Amino acid sequence: MDPYFWQIPTLVAVGLVAGVLNVLAGGGSMLTLPLLIFMGLPSATANGTNRVAIFCQNVFAITGFKKQGIFPIRLALLCIPPALVGSYLGANLAVTIDDETFRRALALVMIGVLIFI
Repeated sequence: MDPYFWQIPTLVAVGLVAGVLNVLAGGGSMLTLPLLIFMGLPSATANGTNRVAIFCQNVFAITGFKKQGIFPIRLALLCIPPALVGSYLGANLAVTIDDETFRRALALVMIGVLIFI
């Protein structure tokens, strides 16, 4: 038996839970990022992989909220420019720093988010 047989079911289960958490309140990355790193991905790769899932969750969340008539389009449009700038800067920083520094920064940010939540 493959020693990594548990990875796909674990990723699916944690991905489902994180998807629900992210759409309801956020914080699903507190589950997925450590799991991806634990499975052997470099930290920046794990973070980039996690962004794809978050993008998909956002598309479904926006669609659902819009269908229910509770999507604040004016506020969303106001938030787009700073989010784009922050995303660009963060992505560039994430791929230019070494993995150990990224892991430390990620740990600090996750602790900060956990305290904030």
